[in-house]
Amino acid sequence: MGSFAGHALPGSFFILFAIWWMVQYAYEVVALDGGRQQPRGRIMRFLHSKPIEGGLVVFAGVAGFIAENMYPAPKWGIYDEDGRFAYTHVWQHCEMYTFFGLYGIAVILSKTCMPQAEKYTKILGSLAFFVEGMLFHFHTVGRASIDVHLHKLLVYAIAACVVFTLGEAFFPKEGRFRIMRCVAVFLQGTWFFQVGTVLYWPPSGKPWDDKDEANLMFLTEAFAWHLLVAILVIVIVYGISCHVLKATGHAAVRYRNMNGIADGDDIEFGTRKLLDNGAPNNLDSDNELFQK
Repeated sequence: MGSFAGHALPGSFFILFAIWWMVQYAYEVVALDGGRQQPRGRIMRFLHSKPIEGGLVVFAGVAGFIAENMYPAPKWGIYDEDGRFAYTHVWQHCEMYTFFGLYGIAVILSKTCMPQAEKYTKILGSLAFFVEGMLFHFHTVGRASIDVHLHKLLVYAIAACVVFTLGEAFFPKEGRFRIMRCVAVFLQGTWFFQVGTVLYWPPSGKPWDDKDEANLMFLTEAFAWHLLVAILVIVIVYGISCHVLKATGHAAVRYRNMNGIADGDDIEFGTRKLLDNGAPNNLDSDNELFQK
């Protein structure tokens, strides 16, 4: 990641996945009535049968791993000519991509041949964020204070991803955890761009003055603005997705007050998540997490 492109790549992944997860959540709430309805149409049923999202996560992990070792020049070695550890920062990034790739593999397995593994996918996702945060916490050893400050704020965004993803694992029916996870992931993605811009592509063409405390203060303010933008974007994406689904006639019919069911109670069927549920059965094992 020793370049603007190296920071833009993971930043783009996180931004796109955050937006996609929010679209997916809107689809599940509006079109599938929170999992109580089945997808309509041959194309949507086909997409629901394939673990596309897990494959995309694995692709992102593999692409990031290869890019780190190939750009701008190949650097696959662990030791240099003197026997010292080499490219330590590169291999830290590779470890981050590896853990996210393992999470993607777990998602694919849970949707294909190992549906029981779905109970642990969110935990593995939280673990991937934890490893990322740990690596970036120690990523700035011996670096300038402005570099340390940028990555410290990045760790805050990653910590939020860990907390909300873990909360979603233990409370899968609580939609607020999923929404805040999308916000935190989007925030992390935009801040990757901020780090790359400050360190490797400053608009003025001149490096930021590391001794100017005003620069550090401004970056703290900028982080708060990034958070505000993340919240607004996620809300807008959700609103547009809901409006499009309703306008195109994809809003689910909601059934209430059936005979023998108390007012306000709902019958829940297997949750079918958009492009992410190639499980051989209709059970929503995420909703059964830790309830056994």
